[in-house]
Amino acid sequence: MVYKMTGAAIDRVSLLWRMRRRARRGAFCMGFFCISMALLYALCAENSVPVTDAIFGVRARTRAQPRTHSVVKVLRGGTKPLYADPQKLPGVVPGIPNRPIPVLSSTNHTQEVKEAASKKKAKARESGFFAWLLPRPFRRALETLFGGRRRGEMSGTVGDTEFFKAHGSMGEVWDEEMSSSMLGSRLRKVVQNYQAMNKYGVENTGPGGVASRPKLSGPELLCHLKSQVQVLTLTPDLQPFASLSWASQLPDKAVTSELGPYKSCAVVSSAGSLRNSGLGKEIDSHDAVLRFNAAPTSGYEKDVGSKTTIRLINSQVMASDDHRFLSSSLYSEGALVGWDPAPFSANLSQWYNRTDYPIFAQYQRYRRLHPLQPFYILHPRFEWQLWQQIQDNMAEPIQKNPPSSGLLGTVLMMSLCEVVHVYEFLPSRRKTELCHYYQRFYDAACTLGAYHPLLYEKNLVKRINQGTDRDIFTYGRVTLPGFSTLNCTLAPGKAPGP
Repeated sequence: MVYKMTGAAIDRVSLLWRMRRRARRGAFCMGFFCISMALLYALCAENSVPVTDAIFGVRARTRAQPRTHSVVKVLRGGTKPLYADPQKLPGVVPGIPNRPIPVLSSTNHTQEVKEAASKKKAKARESGFFAWLLPRPFRRALETLFGGRRRGEMSGTVGDTEFFKAHGSMGEVWDEEMSSSMLGSRLRKVVQNYQAMNKYGVENTGPGGVASRPKLSGPELLCHLKSQVQVLTLTPDLQPFASLSWASQLPDKAVTSELGPYKSCAVVSSAGSLRNSGLGKEIDSHDAVLRFNAAPTSGYEKDVGSKTTIRLINSQVMASDDHRFLSSSLYSEGALVGWDPAPFSANLSQWYNRTDYPIFAQYQRYRRLHPLQPFYILHPRFEWQLWQQIQDNMAEPIQKNPPSSGLLGTVLMMSLCEVVHVYEFLPSRRKTELCHYYQRFYDAACTLGAYHPLLYEKNLVKRINQGTDRDIFTYGRVTLPGFSTLNCTLAPGKAPGP
C-alpha cells in the first residue's frame, strides 16, 4: 500500500526541515561569533595598549598610569602649544589652605636578615588533550572564559624561567638577578622595541650594560645613590622660568628644603597585590605617606590606609580629562610633586618647549585654583641621574626611558626620611597581574615593566633592601635607610651604614 502525502503535509514537512536547517545554521554562527569574540578579547587583553604600541613602533606613552577600556582624552596642543599664553587661563576662587600632617608613630625598625636558601622551584605544567590539540590563541580564549591567569593570579613564570626565588616553605620572593632573557616572548619584544626607539636620545656613559660589570654591594650602591643622584625640583630662579611671568607660582625652595625631615615614611605603590593586604593601619602609622597618580584611599582604607602626605603624579595624569586633575578632591590633600620626561641631554629651556604632556599649562591652572597648596615639579636631571644608576648596576642594557614613578617616589622619600618602608613594589605572596588595586586591568607588564625599566628597578631595590625576605613575602614590605642616616666616608673595603 502506497501512502501519498497531500500538498499541505508536504509543505509542513518542508517548512519544518527549513526551520531546523536555519536553527542549526544559527547555532553554528552564534558559536563561531562567541569564540571569535573570546579570541579577540584574549588577544586584546594580552597585548594591552602600551604593549601593542611598543610592538608596532607607535609613539611611546607614559606607563605609570595604564589606559582603561575607555578612550583617554588628553589635553594636547597639536600644532599650537597649549601653554602659548598662560596669562589667558581662567582665574578661579582659591582652594583650601594646606593642613599640617599629624605625627602618629615612631620608626618601625626592621633588622637585616640574609636568607641563605636560593634553590629555584620548578612549576609543573598542566598537560592534557586540549594543550596540544588547540592552537595557543584558542587556549588563551578558553582561559579568559573559564578562569586561569586572566583573573589575576601570576603564575610565577614569564616564559620558561622563574623570576622569583624559592625559600623553602616560606614561598617565593623577587630574584635580584632577573633579566630580560627570563621574560616571555611578548614582553621581551616590547623591551627590545623600547631600547631601539630611544625617544629621549639616551647616551649611556657608565660602566653598566655588560655582563662583566663590577657588582656593588647593597651598602655601596646606597652610597652611590646618595652621591650621584640629586633630588631637585624647579625654583623661580632657574632659567627659562625666571624670565616668565608665572615664575612666582613655583616654590621658592626645593622640596627637600621645605618638607621633612621625617622619621618613618611609607611609599605605597598602586599594585593590585595591595588588595586584601590589611596593611592600612600599619601604613597610616608612619610619619609621612607617599602615594602615586590617581590612587584613591576612599573605600580602600583597610588595605592602603587613609593618610596622604605627598602625591607624586606624572604629566599624563595631569593632562588627562578622565582624571579630573583640576577638580578632583583626590589632588587637594598633601603636597603634590609632578614630573614629565625630558630629552636626556636637554636643558630646561629645551624641555620647556618639548614636554611629553603640557605639564606647565596644567601646573598654572592648578595653582590658580589652589594657590596655597604646596606643588613641586621634579627637575628632569634627577630622573636621568637615577636612570644612569640603574643602568650602571645592571648586566644588560635597560629601556632607554625614565624610571617609573614608583622608584622616583622611593628615592624622593629616602631624601626626606630616616627610614622608608615601600609596600608592594616587590610583590608579596599576593602577587597578581592586576595592575592597580582600584582598577580591573590585568597585565604582567605592570609588574615586569614595558615602557619603564621596572624589572631592573626591582632588582636594584632588592639589592639595597635592609629588611628580610620574609617581610617581602608576607607584607610586600621593603625597608630602606634614609640618605641622612648613611655614613659614606669610611675607608675603601668597609661597609657603609647608618
